Amino acid sequence: MSAARSTGQLDRYTEFGELTQRVRKMTKRLLLPIAIVLVAETAFLGFTGRPGTEAFAAMSVGTWITLVVWSSSAIGLPLMPMMSIQALIIYGIPIVASHDVIMDYPQAFVLQAGIEVMIFGLAMSGAWSIGMQLLRPSPPVSHTLHEFNRSGVKGWSKVGFTIIGSVTAFQILYGINALGGVFAMLPSGSDPIIFAFLSVAGACGFFLVALVIGSKEANITERCIFWALFIANGMIASEDFILSSAVANIIMVAIGLFWSSSKPPWRYLTMALLALSFLNLGKTTMRTRYWESEDSPGTQFGAAQLPSVFAEWVGVSFDAMVENHSSPQKGADFGEQTPHKHQTLLDRVDNLQNLLFVIDAEETNHISPLEGQTYSIIPPLLIPRIIWPNKPRTHEGQILLNVHFGRQDFASTFTTYIAWGLLPEAYGNFGPYLGSIAIGCFLGAFFAWIENFTSRKLVVSLEGFLSLSATVSLMNSFEMVASVLVTSTFQSMMIIFGACLPFVRRSRNATRTPPEE
Repeated sequence: MSAARSTGQLDRYTEFGELTQRVRKMTKRLLLPIAIVLVAETAFLGFTGRPGTEAFAAMSVGTWITLVVWSSSAIGLPLMPMMSIQALIIYGIPIVASHDVIMDYPQAFVLQAGIEVMIFGLAMSGAWSIGMQLLRPSPPVSHTLHEFNRSGVKGWSKVGFTIIGSVTAFQILYGINALGGVFAMLPSGSDPIIFAFLSVAGACGFFLVALVIGSKEANITERCIFWALFIANGMIASEDFILSSAVANIIMVAIGLFWSSSKPPWRYLTMALLALSFLNLGKTTMRTRYWESEDSPGTQFGAAQLPSVFAEWVGVSFDAMVENHSSPQKGADFGEQTPHKHQTLLDRVDNLQNLLFVIDAEETNHISPLEGQTYSIIPPLLIPRIIWPNKPRTHEGQILLNVHFGRQDFASTFTTYIAWGLLPEAYGNFGPYLGSIAIGCFLGAFFAWIENFTSRKLVVSLEGFLSLSATVSLMNSFEMVASVLVTSTFQSMMIIFGACLPFVRRSRNATRTPPEE
C-alpha cells in the first residue's frame, strides 16, 4: 500500500468501499449519542404533553435499528442510512416542531403514521441484510477516466473544476440567450435531457472537488474558486425562485466533505440550512412578482441581473421574518393588502402531512388503494420523448394519486403538482403496513445490490459517476413519487453513460498490501 493510502488520504486508487469504511466507523461512534438524543427528545415530548410522542418514538426506533444494521456490515455506497435519516427528518421533525398538521388529524392516525415509518425502516433493514448475505461484491474492475485519474487527487480536482466551470458557462450563456440557435437545431424533447445532464454533471463535479477540499488537499486559491462557483451555481439554479433546484449540489458537497474528512461538516450544513430557510420565506412573494400569470408574461433574468434580484429576495425574506407583514398581491388595487402566509422550510420538507392525508383518505373516506397502478406506468415513461413526443407526463403517478384521492381534479394538475413521497405513495397503492413493507423491502434489496456493486469501484470512474447520479436522485427524492424518481434517475444515468463512454478505459484496480502494523 502506498504511503498516501496508509494514512487514509485520497489517491487515484481510492474505492467507494474505502470511503464507506470512514462513514461506517463514524456511524458506529455516533450510535450511542444518537440514541441518547432520540430518547431525550421523546421524553421531552412526553413530559410536555406534545401530540405525536408515540409516533416519534416509533420512527426513532426504526431509524436507530437501521443505522445499527448498516454499520455492522456495510461495504459500499451508504444509501440506506441516508434514506433512513431522511425519513426521520421529513416525518419526525414536524412532530418535534409541533407543526399544525399533527393537530388536523386524529392522534390515532398520527400514531399509525409513526408505525408506518418504523415498519418501512425495519423492512428496509431486513431486506438489506438478506441481500448482503446473498450477493457478492463485484470484481475490482472499473471504467476509469484515465487521463484524469492517473494524476490522482490533482486529477480529481482538474476534472471536478472542468465540469463545474463548463456547467456554469453553459448556464450563463443560456441565461443571456446566446444558445438559442443551438437549441433550435436539436430534436424536439432534447431540452429536458440536456438540463438533466447538466444538473447531475454539476453535482458530480462539486462532489469531486468537495472530496479534495475535505481531505485538505486543496490550496487557498482552489478553495476560494470552489466556493465562488458553488454560490454562483446556487444563484443560477434558484433564479426561478425554486430552491429545490440547488439542493442536489448542496447535498453532494456535504457528502464529499463528510466522506473525505470523516467528520460531519456542521458549519457548512448550518450555513446551508439557514440560507435555504431564510430565502424560503420570501420565495412566494418573489414568484408572485415575477412568474407568468394572466396579467403578466413573466420575467426572465440574465446573469448580470442576478445580484440585484437576490438582493431584492433577501429584502423580501427579511421583511417576512421580522415583520410578518401582508404582501401586496400581483394585480391587486393600489394600496390593497392581502394577508399572506409565508411558507417555511419546515412546510417544504413536511411529508408527514402527505402520509396523514392518505391514511385519512383510506380510513375515514374509505377510498380504495390503487393496487400498484402508479408503478405499472413507469416502463412507458422510460421511453425518450424524442422517440415518443406524446408520451405520458413524468408526474403521471403523482397525478393519478392526487385525482384518485380527491386532492385535485384532473384539470388542475396541468398547473400545479402536489408532492407525495415514496412512503405515502406506497400506502396509497397497497394500504396500511403492506405498502410500507413493500417499498422498504424493495429499497433495502436495491441498496444491498448498489453496495456490492460499488464497493470495489474507483470513485473517478464511469461506475462512480453513475452511482453518484443515483445518490443525487435519492437524496432529493423526499417529495417524489416512484415514476418521477425512476425516470429522472434513468435519464441522467443514460446521459452520463453516453458522455463518459468515449473517455474511459476498462482497468483492474491496483492491488495493495495492507500497511505494516
